Amino acid sequence: MKTLWSQTGVPDPGIERFLKGDDPWADARLLPHDIRGSAAHAHTLRMAGLLEPEDARRVLAALKAELHALPELLPADVEDGQTYLEERLIARLGPRASGIHLGRSRNDQVALALRLFVRDEMLALGLELGVLMRALRAFACEYETVAWPGYTHMRRAMPSTLGQWSLAFLVPLADDLALLPALHQLVNRSPLGAGPGFGVPLPIDRAASAARLGFSGPDPSTLDAVGGRVRHESRLAQWLSGLVCTLERYYWDLALFTTEEFGYFRLAAPLTTGSSAMPQKRNPDVIEVGRARCREIAERSHLLTMLGRGLPSGYHRDYQLSKPELLTLVDRGHELLQVSARVPAGVMPDRDRMARALTPEVFATEAAYGRAVEGRIPFREAYREIQKQLAEGSDPLPFPASGFAPEILQREIRETLQTIESGIEDQMRWITSRQTQIANCYDQLWESTP
Repeated sequence: MKTLWSQTGVPDPGIERFLKGDDPWADARLLPHDIRGSAAHAHTLRMAGLLEPEDARRVLAALKAELHALPELLPADVEDGQTYLEERLIARLGPRASGIHLGRSRNDQVALALRLFVRDEMLALGLELGVLMRALRAFACEYETVAWPGYTHMRRAMPSTLGQWSLAFLVPLADDLALLPALHQLVNRSPLGAGPGFGVPLPIDRAASAARLGFSGPDPSTLDAVGGRVRHESRLAQWLSGLVCTLERYYWDLALFTTEEFGYFRLAAPLTTGSSAMPQKRNPDVIEVGRARCREIAERSHLLTMLGRGLPSGYHRDYQLSKPELLTLVDRGHELLQVSARVPAGVMPDRDRMARALTPEVFATEAAYGRAVEGRIPFREAYREIQKQLAEGSDPLPFPASGFAPEILQREIRETLQTIESGIEDQMRWITSRQTQIANCYDQLWESTP
């Protein structure tokens, strides 16, 4: 295997395989970002007088061609994506193409490709989250006032509505969506020009190269840009880990409340599978696999974060292991959000079953509040009176309950659903606008140099 650093001898095959790890497919996935970063660097070298205009034009043309000839896996005799790209340019243009590596290190080259990947995927995942939230909101609006029992400790507690239940997922997801601009701002800084972590002794314009890729500016610390790269990857991973906590709870509720014992919901056929032995079974496999994916994403996020911890300053080869974890985690995130957006439309409430579950004792808390207010007695006294009635087997309140508090709650739910709708649309407009800006920057990379 050819490497950029070998001086003498042939590397041991076992050590070679160990060091390459998952790079053949991970680096192939990152190649589009590596190519765009190399194009920006070619412009920077030309502006600094370190690459002749004609050489820059030829390099840009070759890089653009490579963007349309991406391999699924790197060849077995290539060490990594950076070696592969350099060799491809040399094969197209001759030895002068290696000039593109001036002022670069594999450290900042990989850090840049990963930063571009994180930034772009963060926006794409944000759009998918918005689509999922639209579906959840549509369910909430359709069944907003449908009443059913609320639960604590897995026991019936107080009356609730499907609107209130839906907000338990929509509100935290809205918080996650609202976090994106701030997270984007943190990762939207360019490592290009950081070199091995200490900058490069050349008159290159880091701010210009950052702007060319749509970044807000260069990373202010060259050492952190390279040595802290997993921290930036973890921002996306931890964001995903946070939102899947909400989705896992949603899937758990659906798995529970679609059982025959509860029967509050039925699942549309596409969300279920059959049994190989039991003809009557309709298994909620989409719900269960979705729930498991949530836990997988959370675990991968934890592993990714741990790979960047407990190390001194500077680059370490430990970071190599973060690439496949990040790529797989993002793939799982896309898959989960896309499938999850199809679930709410396939969840069908059984209104009669829910109504029958609203037995008189579910209204005990409201009865205690009502007695305290109407009788102008302390709440604890009213509480004990209702508790005694329940123990004696008498209804705590004429059924159905008066509902004075639920009217207030329903108004708040309706207002919150409206606020969430405008928040979703605002965030999705920002995301699509930002994606357009970045795409324009990428397109301009291939413009001819003067």
